[in-house]
Amino acid sequence: MTVGPAPTGLELVEAVEEHCLHAWPAEVHETTSEGWALRATPGLEGRGRSNHALTPARPLSLDAYERGLAAAAAFASEHGIACGVQVSPLSSHPLLLRELGARGWVVQQPVVVMTGDTAQIAAGLAGVAPFGSGLADLVGDEGLALTVTDSPTPEWVSTWTHCDPRPDADAHVQTVFQKMAGTARFAHAPGRAVGISVELDGIVGLYCIAVAPEWRRRGVGKWLVRGMLAQHAAPLTYLQVFGANTAGIALYRSLGFHEQYRYCHAVLPPSVQADSAGGAAAAGGGGC
Repeated sequence: MTVGPAPTGLELVEAVEEHCLHAWPAEVHETTSEGWALRATPGLEGRGRSNHALTPARPLSLDAYERGLAAAAAFASEHGIACGVQVSPLSSHPLLLRELGARGWVVQQPVVVMTGDTAQIAAGLAGVAPFGSGLADLVGDEGLALTVTDSPTPEWVSTWTHCDPRPDADAHVQTVFQKMAGTARFAHAPGRAVGISVELDGIVGLYCIAVAPEWRRRGVGKWLVRGMLAQHAAPLTYLQVFGANTAGIALYRSLGFHEQYRYCHAVLPPSVQADSAGGAAAAGGGGC
């Protein structure tokens, strides 16, 4: 079989975004004729990709933005979710970002999408020992072991909520995690570190990477990522990290990841939406 060249530029952005749409499923997913992805998981309040419209990975005109926002407004109203948009990649949509800010939308901090070579990261070719070698020296605990399942077991959930305390943990378990079961790999070192990996169509996506506070800065995060990727054959891996998380970005760079592009979420506050005349008119005058 002949393998074509790896995608680059907007082609790569589109491939990663398409992967993420399937790897992180929503309860309702529709696509407009102009390429906007409309997503809703009503039981998971306030989660960007789960409840936001996503822009196509290409430049658009102002008229195209208006049509997309109108479609997002109608979709959000139909499914009872807040109106939100994921502007991705930021480099392709400066006009939309300016328009949303001017219309009263709340624009959240950027998210950095980083990519890396799966095999090289798993093998420790960025100067970090490969998974399974020198483990006691790396994390100071010979008993550290990675458990991987195809669904979020109670032990996995317990480790996740310890590593990353959050009020919406149960909602994730009841919605998106149920849809990921059988496709995703839920990995954890009990009580210490946790993550999710999904391999589809030659790409691996990493999600929910977290280390317990008392185990941070001891090499556990690197050990976790390499251990997760050691199970995958797809050549490309991506992950997402908030732009303000400089420590996380530095960690992933040390593993061999590099920044590929950025996106951000924007949400229309209910007060602004209430002041608009609804539907498509709202999209034209103050959001969707």
